[in-house]
Amino acid sequence: MYEELDRRLVNVLQIDPRASWAKVGKILAVSPTTVAHRWQRLVDDGVAWITACPNLDQQMTAIVEVDCHTESLPQVIKALCANPMIVSVDETTGNRDLLLTVVAPDFPTLSDMVIDWIGGLRGVHGSRSALVTSVVIGSDSWRIGVLSKREKSLAKGPRPGELWMLPPDDLDRELARLLAIDGRTSATSLARTLDVPASTLHRRLQKLLTNRQIQLRCDVAPELGGWSQECTWTATIPLNHKTRVLELLRQQSALRSCMWITGSNNLRVNFRVERHSGIGTIESAIAEAIPGLAPAETIVYMRSHKSMGWMLDRKGRATGEFVCPPLIEESEKADH
Repeated sequence: MYEELDRRLVNVLQIDPRASWAKVGKILAVSPTTVAHRWQRLVDDGVAWITACPNLDQQMTAIVEVDCHTESLPQVIKALCANPMIVSVDETTGNRDLLLTVVAPDFPTLSDMVIDWIGGLRGVHGSRSALVTSVVIGSDSWRIGVLSKREKSLAKGPRPGELWMLPPDDLDRELARLLAIDGRTSATSLARTLDVPASTLHRRLQKLLTNRQIQLRCDVAPELGGWSQECTWTATIPLNHKTRVLELLRQQSALRSCMWITGSNNLRVNFRVERHSGIGTIESAIAEAIPGLAPAETIVYMRSHKSMGWMLDRKGRATGEFVCPPLIEESEKADH
């Protein structure tokens, strides 16, 4: 149903999400009109979309495992998906029913969310949390990987400018929200919606992206992305092995994200593989390079319900329903 050109188009937009259609068409050797029409088709089908995500390194972020009575699972999932602070909801294998990513402006708010709100949901009978201490590789770095070396070089976006020292304000937050709904909304349309001059809009957009207060990301459904299975690998990495392990992980094309967390298993690594045997191949490569090192657990994703605010169907397609996550820290605690 989808052609190689569609995958190459997505690969370009993963590298530069707001690249002009003229630039994309030149890289792919097709007309700007063709790539624009193809992109719109992918968006309409829910197999690709560009969104603005919260920077997990700039907010209080936790990975939360939830235990739930089977008969209550649908209602609990619905409630979790409706909460803006819970940016991802997945059903997985192993010693939990649900795996969540939760973002909050501060630790007390996060504690209230996990202990009182999630813990108080009817049907939930347990949870475990780990704080994200550092995002080594963000999920916005994952690529389909079908472009040539030259095409990848041409697709690179402009270099970041100087950091803006001014704190975020309401205009920044509203701009971030609009980009979360559609990260490719034109600057002209954004300026019109926000009722600001085009020059102001360009400065504000540069401020958000340069300071990495938000991260633009091109997401794809499995059928277009080319993976059949997604998993998270947890491990305890001694301090003297950290650098070497990260070097090995960066060599894996299936690597989607990597973060350091609190707890006995201090490393969480997410992979996307074409077939289930690919998980074992990655584990073997790490174990061979560092004898004795093995994952404490490999968590396989059975079904994903929400990804950075976007609701997903059983095939991992975006349904069009969106609950905007807290993109930029508010001055006051979010009401949850």
